[in-house]
Amino acid sequence: MRYAYFALSLFLIVSGCTSAPRIVQASGPSLDNGVPNSGVLSILPDGKSYMVTPLFNERYGALVKLYGWKLVPPMTAPRWITPFGQDFVLTGNGMAAFAELNFYERQHFKP
Repeated sequence: MRYAYFALSLFLIVSGCTSAPRIVQASGPSLDNGVPNSGVLSILPDGKSYMVTPLFNERYGALVKLYGWKLVPPMTAPRWITPFGQDFVLTGNGMAAFAELNFYERQHFKP
């Protein structure tokens, strides 16, 4: 009976160590008002900034509230995004922060 417990314990330990969480990969752009652009309208002529939609801005703000504390330095309110007419301009730093925050969301990290 001792050997059965030992074998069962060994099996559970080994099987638990061999499974790894699956990294979620993006399969395509999300829809923004029916258009598959993920809210990014264009890259601006400076090559470092992006024109984004109001829906992108809302999503960015929501991700900052959930996962902004994980960034270095921590972010408590959206940065690097400014209104421009009815749309918004996001800097390269803002896009990098958004990509990291979006990664945390896709991996279902707990806020």
